[in-house]
Amino acid sequence: MNQEHAGEPQYEVLWPLSRKAVERTAAAERLPDLNGKVVCELWDVIFRGETIYPLVREYFKKRFPGVTFVPYSEFGNFHGAREHEVTATIADKLRLHKADAVIVGIGA
Repeated sequence: MNQEHAGEPQYEVLWPLSRKAVERTAAAERLPDLNGKVVCELWDVIFRGETIYPLVREYFKKRFPGVTFVPYSEFGNFHGAREHEVTATIADKLRLHKADAVIVGIGA
């Protein structure tokens, strides 16, 4: 024990870390260029998406003028009373819009 903490009580501790329940997977590779790509937006309608998504669109359109966005309103709120119904349709809607990338906004 170092002198700075001499005389202070010491306690044994147990680290409550459990075994991992989910294996980590590598993230998908990033698209090098969004020109000509379709980016779909998903949002759980919890935290400022109505403010953030327009800013994201503006930023990306400046960098990649040929990008197309499919707004979150096309997909519905995937959180709340209808979340199971809404999430069941997301994959089909992404295929319908020929999504190349998706931005998922989850508020907390």
